[in-house]
Amino acid sequence: MKLSVDWLNEFTPLSQVPFEKVLEKINTSICEIDDVEEFKVHLSSVITVKIKSLEKHPNAEKLQTTIATDGSKDYQIVTAATNVKAGDIVPLALPGTKLDGKEILDSELRGVRSQGMYCSEKELGLALESSGVLIFPADTTLGISVRKLFLWEDTILTIDNKSITHRPDLWNHFGFARELASQLQLPLNDFPFQADIKLESGNDGLTVTDSEHAHAYYVCSIQDVNITPSNPKIKSRLEKCGIRSINNVVDVSNYLLLELGQPTHFFDRERLQSTTFSVIKSKDGDTFPLLDDTSPKLQKDLLLIQNGKDPVALAGVMGGKDSAVIDSTKNIVMESAVFKREDVRYTIRKTNIRTESAVRYEKGLDSYTCLPVIKRAVQLLKENGNPKIKVFSPQGFNHTESKSVTIKTNLSFLRHKLGKNISQSEVTEILKRLGFTVTNEGEELTVLVPKYRQNYDVTIPEDLVEEIGRTIGYASIQTQALSMAVETPIRNPLRELERRVKNFLALEVGFNEVYNYSFSSPADAKLEATLESSSLKIANEMPDEYSLLRNSLYPGLIKQAKLNQDRFDSINLFELGRTYHKEGKGSELAEEKRWMSILSLSKNKPNDLTAVELEFLQLRETISELFQYLNLPKFQWSKTTRNYFHPNAALVLSYEGNEIAELGILHTRYADEYDLKRRAILSKINMELLVEIWEKWGRNSHFIPPSNFPQGQLDLSLLMNEKEATEPFANLVKTMNIPELESVFVQTIFRGESVGEGKKSVTYRFQLMSYDKTFTQDRFKELSDSLVEAAKVNGYNLR
Repeated sequence: MKLSVDWLNEFTPLSQVPFEKVLEKINTSICEIDDVEEFKVHLSSVITVKIKSLEKHPNAEKLQTTIATDGSKDYQIVTAATNVKAGDIVPLALPGTKLDGKEILDSELRGVRSQGMYCSEKELGLALESSGVLIFPADTTLGISVRKLFLWEDTILTIDNKSITHRPDLWNHFGFARELASQLQLPLNDFPFQADIKLESGNDGLTVTDSEHAHAYYVCSIQDVNITPSNPKIKSRLEKCGIRSINNVVDVSNYLLLELGQPTHFFDRERLQSTTFSVIKSKDGDTFPLLDDTSPKLQKDLLLIQNGKDPVALAGVMGGKDSAVIDSTKNIVMESAVFKREDVRYTIRKTNIRTESAVRYEKGLDSYTCLPVIKRAVQLLKENGNPKIKVFSPQGFNHTESKSVTIKTNLSFLRHKLGKNISQSEVTEILKRLGFTVTNEGEELTVLVPKYRQNYDVTIPEDLVEEIGRTIGYASIQTQALSMAVETPIRNPLRELERRVKNFLALEVGFNEVYNYSFSSPADAKLEATLESSSLKIANEMPDEYSLLRNSLYPGLIKQAKLNQDRFDSINLFELGRTYHKEGKGSELAEEKRWMSILSLSKNKPNDLTAVELEFLQLRETISELFQYLNLPKFQWSKTTRNYFHPNAALVLSYEGNEIAELGILHTRYADEYDLKRRAILSKINMELLVEIWEKWGRNSHFIPPSNFPQGQLDLSLLMNEKEATEPFANLVKTMNIPELESVFVQTIFRGESVGEGKKSVTYRFQLMSYDKTFTQDRFKELSDSLVEAAKVNGYNLR
């Protein structure tokens, strides 16, 4: 947002305060300033001069030599312009002026000195195209700069919009000046809302239908307008704030927006089909031409202004083209309204149209300005080329006219929150300066919030703390050490466990942590089919892609993998996060669950099943190592089925009969849906169940002193059917109670012509450890024979 310092000075005498202090106060107590700029300062050296004489250049057919005066000094100028003559008053850029990135020099053109350059409207920034030198009216003062002539001698403040999104009262010059006056303790001129105008009797036939879709809505008939260019003051102020001047009626609406922050709109009375106005909601497919020359098809429930049976404006956003003010307009209808900010935000989102009016409405305006702004508009219309207009009584409604916000608090609360011992008189004085009405009863305060701050802005005692704090300056509040007992912090086992798990995955095995939004789409909710029915829809309307709270962490990880699959050979990700599930009905709260999810993207081609299977086993081993790291060695893997995993590559890890984790290769159906080019191996760990197991068993000592004797190992290869599980034989061996057996796991799986079609060779590795003697060849043979015998007895074929 841009603010004119000259315009602010009209409401409060900022010139009485050093400008640096004004900027400091804005930055420390009101909002952030992005930029401070002298408006068109490069035109300070472009002055008005009168051409005294003009003759043909002696050495160039298309050039002319002129003598011009600023009233006290003469200049010799060589020009190629053909539209100037002696007696014309024109703009002259003196040497040193920079226009369009080029510096004007005192130079010679074909042997004749030229002490500057005459300027066109394009060169001054007044038009996109121009054919000759700009010629001023004959009564223009000589020797003044173009900046002064066009009222451009001004400083422009560019305000960071994000810092005032909660302050709709600051989105205009009067509101900003009112805030500055209170902060700098300067007087304030209240004239914009005190305009005194004469109204004609009656309503000139206009009527307004009461509607719940607006806080307030008024229309006013104005006759005998004359469409002309605006006066220099209004034109220059609009331009300085980045708004193009259109005509003396439309400019008044834009001027009011910048001056008072209250959007208004003018309709051409003769182009309207009815005298009745109403605020309605659109039907799906409605359409009408807008001021930006588009005719979008509207979705359902957008807020419209209807004239009779015809829509004439997107309420609060943009007017219709068919009822707009044009050069031949003689009678107009002025609209002054305040719409619900939620409705305006909905329209912005659905139409992607964001105007200066909509930006202010979406912040939440109060309706108290609706009628006063009509009086100010009439005053401006008369000053801007329409002194003889007839104005009839406004018609409409105001549903929030009696609204008020009162806050009860006390000095003890304010002092405690501020961290400063502030007096009652100081509190009262600050709040009154800011426009609040304060009533004291001892240390108890009753504060009436001004109307321009009561909508969504100042509503609770903490808001008053902020008002006082920013006014006295946060730097004036001394930093003090906390006065509190040093106590042993309460343990949070879940947080401790999460840190351990994250440390293992990130530091021990080199996985990368990611963070994803908690929002998801209906398509994402279908991944874990059993959870789809518990999906929780977001009440505040969101795009379909973010319309639900996520019920699974997998989709987020898959999307991250998709984005990076062409950039990295190795992709190993994990995320610690919550999922949300609405199991009950009605007012029952939704349930949160906490998970650690892992994704490892295969480095191999999707059809290289042997290599993918080895990667699957590697991730299984990584998760097993995690449980060992957590001092939980007594886990068990078993086969399972999940709709989102490959039927023959899905496992669950159990501990004491509780399923803690799952592991599987993403089903190709879902890999295709998410456009994954490589196989994805997924796992998730239920952190809430894990912390219970960890608290119960993870702190127990499972330490076994290392053996003084060397470790041994045996490998055994079995021939199995392709779809036969490998886990049963490993479990069988564990039941044999071999005292030296430390662990058993699948080392390799081989497929090929040598083992036959539909078969696979599975190599099991048995880790052996003796604590009382060294292994002998006889013991190795005895163990090997017992394993072979167990395999044969249970129907396994040796390879």
